[in-house]
Amino acid sequence: MRVSIRPAPLALTGQGSTYILVAAWLYANISSLKWLFESLRQASPLNLSLIGLMVVVLLVQVVRSHRRAGFELSNYFCATLVLRSLPLLLMVGSAVSAIALQWWVDIEQLTILLFLLGTYGLCGLFLTPSIWHKGLPLASIVACLVAFSSQIGVGLGLPARILTAHAVEHLLSAWHIAAISSYDIIVMENGVAQIDVPCSGLKSLGTGTLFLLAATWLEGRKLGLRWLLVCVSNLFLLLCANTIRVLLLVIITYVLKQPLFAQVLHIPLGLIGLGCACGLSWVMLQTVPKQGEVKDAGTLGRGDAENLSTSSPASLAAQALLIAFVIALIPINQLHPQQEQPLSIASLHLPEQMVSERIALNAGERKFFDNYPSIVPEKRRFVSGDLSGSILMVANTTWRTYHPPELCLLASGLKVNRMEKKSLTPNVQARWLSLADGKYSAAYWFQSPKQTTDDFLSRLWSDVTRRQKNWVLISVLFDRSVSSDSTEIRNFTTTLHEAIDQSLSH
Repeated sequence: MRVSIRPAPLALTGQGSTYILVAAWLYANISSLKWLFESLRQASPLNLSLIGLMVVVLLVQVVRSHRRAGFELSNYFCATLVLRSLPLLLMVGSAVSAIALQWWVDIEQLTILLFLLGTYGLCGLFLTPSIWHKGLPLASIVACLVAFSSQIGVGLGLPARILTAHAVEHLLSAWHIAAISSYDIIVMENGVAQIDVPCSGLKSLGTGTLFLLAATWLEGRKLGLRWLLVCVSNLFLLLCANTIRVLLLVIITYVLKQPLFAQVLHIPLGLIGLGCACGLSWVMLQTVPKQGEVKDAGTLGRGDAENLSTSSPASLAAQALLIAFVIALIPINQLHPQQEQPLSIASLHLPEQMVSERIALNAGERKFFDNYPSIVPEKRRFVSGDLSGSILMVANTTWRTYHPPELCLLASGLKVNRMEKKSLTPNVQARWLSLADGKYSAAYWFQSPKQTTDDFLSRLWSDVTRRQKNWVLISVLFDRSVSSDSTEIRNFTTTLHEAIDQSLSH
């Protein structure tokens, strides 16, 4: 008698549902996969090497931990999903958070990070709990490296530099040192300090976070509320260390007037701050309890196998519910916030009393704007009563391509002697600048259909949170020194503001 052996219907259905779940998850996040592919193509060789090293270390550790127990993939991996609370919470929570952030915050790296963490949560439905928990810190490291391996300066670098500049400004003001920040620069009486990419603190934040995650993984610390408090403290210490470094460099360069000494201390101060922050974080990490002690490899292998054998596959109803949730993500992720059309200021009509004509951008301006073909700059020469000068207007829908007007003035050979906030009219809060030892005056502000401000942080936050993305930067350079409180400036600003407002309303 011939006996035919057929797979159990439940097992066949379970494997089939696994294939459907994985395929649906990848298709639902196809936009993130495309972004990742393009991003990794632009990643530096160092970051790619670090990512590969992390993956290799994870695989080596798994093999070494279970070599003595007789490693078998079936003891630690099941093709039929098992609904476990923490992996399922990470998967579903990341998916829901990514959708919410996509509509609320315009920072793509956060969406990619959540996708990678959600994918690891999906893996936890097939791995034994012990392996999944041990790999979580390392998976977080890989996710951070992949998400921020490229385009980090575009995504988070500028906000970090702006916040650092504002923090240093307030510290200097507390010591009665005149300073005011704008974008990522600090204007002082003795010069202009620019917070460049190395001073943003992002590299320190990334390195310090990777150090904490690596220490957590190597020491087997348990992830929980206490570990989260240590992580937050670690980020705070890294931010404080970078702010203090920038503060010292600014004081040494522009207060003590020792720029060469500051240049020598630039890297050592960063390393000292990073080392101190990481050291304190490691000390705090010792208060976090370790995961269950492992007696030996054989005991670990038997425990994992028993854990897997006692875990019951999810019921067909639960599998169907999870698959339906992931499939529902497909049309939801295809929806994107409506993109505003770039503003056009070509229809700007200034009143007859303000005579103006278009003029060409200078070499520095052309070089900058050629890198961003989506923006629409316009420069005009104007005469309005006793006032004359030039107006540069830049219309855009993203904060990533704006630049400090102060740096353009410096590039044109005009030294910025003083900058202050001024209410030129009841509706226009602007930055007022004195240039070339008081020979010229200048002003700039940001204007949208709903708001006018001189604060780039307000403009950035409005853009990132998708409340208002269409903005125009107006930068005016006068041919002589004038008073910001004069009637002619008030009338000129009112006329220009209303003309631009009418253009934005059409």
